[in-house]
Order: sequence, then structure tokens, then C-alpha cells
Amino acid sequence: MEPAIEANAAAANLLRLIKQLLLEKAYEGVRMLFLSPNEASRNMQHMPLIAMDIYNDICVVNLVDEVNGREPELFDCANELLKLVAEHAPLQEMMMELMEKIEESKSHAVFAAYLRAMQVILLRQGQDKPQAVMWCLQSVATCLHDLPLPEYLSEGYDEAAGRLVEQEKQVEDLLAHYITVGLFEAPLLVEILQRDARPDTVIFRHCAMSRRNALACFLVQLLGKPLALLEMSYVKDDLTHTYVHQVVKNLTQEATKTIGGDPFYLLALVEKRARWERKLNAAKGVYEMTSQNIFLIEDLMPLHALAMYYHAIFVHDLLPPTTPKIYSPVFLFESVLYLVTELLRQPEPPLQHCGLRLFEHILINCGVTSVPHSSLQLDVHKRLCDELCKIVGYSPQVALRQLGLHVLRHYILAFDDQGKYLILKNLLETLQHDGLMGYLSAMYKDLVDKALTAHRKCSVRIPPEFDGKHFREMLMLCVFVLPNDVKSDLLLHADRICNAINILRYFAVIDKQNITGFWDVLPEIEKRLLVPLGTALDFSMAHYKAYKERVENGQSASDDALMKKQLQMLAVNISNSGIAGDGDSSLPDIGRQEKLDVLASSITSLESLRSIYVRANEVIEQNARQRKLLQDAGSAPFPAPAPV
Repeated sequence: MEPAIEANAAAANLLRLIKQLLLEKAYEGVRMLFLSPNEASRNMQHMPLIAMDIYNDICVVNLVDEVNGREPELFDCANELLKLVAEHAPLQEMMMELMEKIEESKSHAVFAAYLRAMQVILLRQGQDKPQAVMWCLQSVATCLHDLPLPEYLSEGYDEAAGRLVEQEKQVEDLLAHYITVGLFEAPLLVEILQRDARPDTVIFRHCAMSRRNALACFLVQLLGKPLALLEMSYVKDDLTHTYVHQVVKNLTQEATKTIGGDPFYLLALVEKRARWERKLNAAKGVYEMTSQNIFLIEDLMPLHALAMYYHAIFVHDLLPPTTPKIYSPVFLFESVLYLVTELLRQPEPPLQHCGLRLFEHILINCGVTSVPHSSLQLDVHKRLCDELCKIVGYSPQVALRQLGLHVLRHYILAFDDQGKYLILKNLLETLQHDGLMGYLSAMYKDLVDKALTAHRKCSVRIPPEFDGKHFREMLMLCVFVLPNDVKSDLLLHADRICNAINILRYFAVIDKQNITGFWDVLPEIEKRLLVPLGTALDFSMAHYKAYKERVENGQSASDDALMKKQLQMLAVNISNSGIAGDGDSSLPDIGRQEKLDVLASSITSLESLRSIYVRANEVIEQNARQRKLLQDAGSAPFPAPAPV
């Protein structure tokens, strides 16, 4: 008999023997065929001939959840055979089979079985065909991305709920998948770092397709969704580390190894990704220059995942000791702005929270002081402010709003005086949220106060952003809060009106020497704010009292559309009735006593607002008289008023 025919016959006999032993449930016998030294030396030589038959006839059939639940020993035996198959089967054919099975796997047990075989295939692959390695890794990422998770993770949760999130069965299953992936890629990383090392003579990194770069993209990609949705479970001061933290730490450290120990290297690519639009070649389905740099491909390295990588680096304190010290704080600040903006624009509150934590760390812990106002020429500042103000003003998550306001303040204070002025001015000109506008107005007042204090104590010249023309422009933005003059809804804008009045009273007291030019602007403010506000207060008070009297007398108010609209809005705000204040003229469905309670509350609010208004007028008039008396008495002359 010819050797080839004899080998085929022996291989066929081995296949039949394996099937028979499995039929008889003699699983230990199957193992001995490949573990016993005598048997293994004879049987291993036949595996290349029957590997795909074993895969199709045994592995595919038995590596399913039903078999795992009914007969786990058979599942385990098929799992061991699959590893042998991966060592001897045709490389490319087996790779395609495993990619399909990994993407289709629905349970951790099946996923782990095929992933272990994929590990063997990739190690056999070596440095050849890095594109194939990238495809294999993407199939793993696809499987993880498609795993089910509780809906509340995307809707948002607080840190207290985050401490319990790992007890969810679906989250536990997801983390088991990630831990298995860590076991899968660890030997692959070691092999790649050994064989794909960058020669010492090479200065610039190789960014084209390679096994090393494909693995770097894969590891960073895994830090994005869905793992990023679990980041609310991380509390920095905890003595114990959660599984989420351990997974994030492992992925981050190994990703850093693949890019050569300098985690800031990828920051240089962030601006290319986020600032400059690259041309799309529709025929090839890729962006310009991505063939030379795979880090520019969104599908391989999503920008939000890259942002989560730097979130781990900074917030989780995973900056390696090999990090070069040459990066300036302003470079880190400007580069991270793009990543923070990307996280803030994500629809999921956990990712928004990560964006705020990352930004907070950069502002407070990375030495960012006195950022030059020239940095504001970057468009990313506008996009960042837009996203940040949306969260601060309208996020349903209280913790997000509070942290966002804290970060917004630190962001503004990080700039030089001109930068602070430009940011505040642009925000006050574009925002529509009264509470946030009032906060920013008070912030500008505090900045002027600090400048005035330095001027008095140290004779330091007050910066031009806080006096003269610039002061006038900002003061106008801060105090002109009556959009419809005397017809403005005072209760709707009550918070900002109170803030504006307090700002006027403050400058009347603190700046008697007219260093800022406040007293030169006051006549215009009286004309455009104080006089109309007094009229509006009288009108509104009379209107509400008259309406209250009509309700007390049981009279209809169907002809008073304005009052109906205001009552509807007040009913929503005070009684939380759930009626939308969208301009509908129909009265809310509340009783007579409820109407009286709402009206009494609104009248009390107006009286409080009027008392603040009256007191401010008294303070302004009193300080104006003092200024005039001092000037008439020939006391020390006041400095010449700054030009307005």
C-alpha cells in the first residue's frame, strides 16, 4: 500500500475511533489518544488530514449551550478537541470559521471555547497578513458590543447604584467575556512585542497596518462601549477595586505597551481626527490617509473609546513611569478638549460623566494655569461650551449638572483675563438658560471684585477686561434681563432679575471711586432696567391681586389669556401637575383653593422681588449722594473715569 493511501486510512480510522469513544461517552479515552506519550506520537501526525472533519462533525455539533447544560463533559471534550484542531487545521479556512462562530456566540462558555481556538490560530499566523489579524480581533469586539445589558446603564444611574451594578447577571456575563478576552490577548501581546519590536534606529512610529497596531486599536476599542457604560461603578477613593476597574486597568496598561510606553503619543492624532475634515473616498470606503495610519480609522479606534483610554490614564491614575516629561500642560489641555467634547456629546449619561471627570482632572491636576486667550481660536472651545452648557442646564441627572457647573467654573478660571472675559461674554450672548446666565454674571462680578481688591491693596492696574468699554458691555449683558420690557414675565425670570439687582447694588457700594466706570453706565441702566422693572412690578402685583380677588369671588377669568398662561406655568412649577407650559391658553385642571394657593405664592414672590428692588434703589441713591458730596467738598479727587 502506498504511504499516502496508508496515511489516509489511518487518519480515517482515528476519526472513527474518536466518534465511537464519544458515542460511548468514554471521554477520558479520547483524551488519552492525544495525551498519552505513545498514543500522541502516533495520532498527532494524522490530525492535519482529519482536523476539519473533527471540527464540522464533532466540535460544531457539541459546542452549543444545550450540550453544555445537558452533558458538560461532552462539551469540555469537544472544547479540548477544538484546540487540537486549531493547531493543525488549514490556517485561513479555520480562521474564517472561528470568526463567524465568535460573532454568533450567545453564551460565555461557547465564546470562550472558540476564542481559545482563535488564540492558537493567531499565534500560528505569525507576522504574515496583519489584515487577517485585524479582522479576527474585530469579530471579538463585535461579539462584546452585541451583548445585552440593562437599559438603565444607558439611561443613567448614580454612584450608589454603580456600586451594585456588578451584581446584575447581564453585567456579570459581560465582565466574564472581558476577562476571557484578557486571557486571550495576553500571550498574543507577548509574542507581538517580542517579534514586532521597533528597531532602535527608527525614530517615527510605524502607523500602517501591522499586528502591533491592530492589537493597539483593539485594546483601546474595548475601553469604549459597552464597558464605558459601567464606569460609574468606579470610585477613586475606594480601598477595594471592582471587576470593572480591574478590566479597565488591564486593557489600559496593555494598550500602553503596544504603543511603546508613551500614552500621550495618540494625543497627536486626536487633532487630526477631530479638527480637520479628511476626504472620504466613497469607492474605497475609507478616509484620506487612513491607509498610511490605521489610528485615523473610526471603526478601528472610535474617538469615544480613545477618550475612555485617557480617562483611565488620568482618572484611574494609570500613567506609566515611562511617560516623557516634555509634554506641556497646554498641549495636554487642548488635546483632551476634543476627547472631552466627544464624551459630552454621547447620549449616555455615564459617558458624559466620564467626560466631566476627565476634564476636571486635566484642569485641576495637570498644572493648567493661565491658558492664553489665543487658544480660543480653536473651534473645539465653542463645541465644548455648547455641550457643557447643555448638561449643566438641562441634564435630568442632578449629579451631572452639579459636576458640570463645577467643571465649567474651573474651565473659565483656567484662562488669562482676556480669555475669561471672552468666554463669559460669548456665553452670556448666546445662552437662554436664566439660572446659568445668572451664575455666569455673578462669576464676572467676582472676577471684577478680585481685580478691584488687587488694585486697592497693591496698586495693581485693573485689567482692561474689567473696566471701561469691556466692563460696560459685560454689565449690560449681566443686568438687562427684561426681554419684553414692562410686559416681561417677572416670575419666569425672577432668579436672574434678583441676580442683576444684586450686581448693581454691589458695584454701587464697592466702586464709589468709579474705577470700573460703573457710575458712567448707571444712567443707561436706570433707563433700560430699573425704571421698566419698577413699572413691571407695579403692573404684575396689581394684576395678580385683581385676579386673586376675582377667584375669591367665584368670577370667571376666561377673558384673561395672560393670567391663564401664567397660572398654568405656576401650577406646573409649584404643584408639579405635569401640564406642559407650551403656550396653551386653557387653564390647568385645579380647584379654587389650589388656584388661590398658587396666586398667594406668586404674590409673595413678587413682594420679595420688589423689596430687593427697593433696597437696591436706596443703596444706589445713597452712594450717588455720597459721591456728589465728596466731590462738592473738594476731597481727594476721584480718578478720571475709564472711557466707556
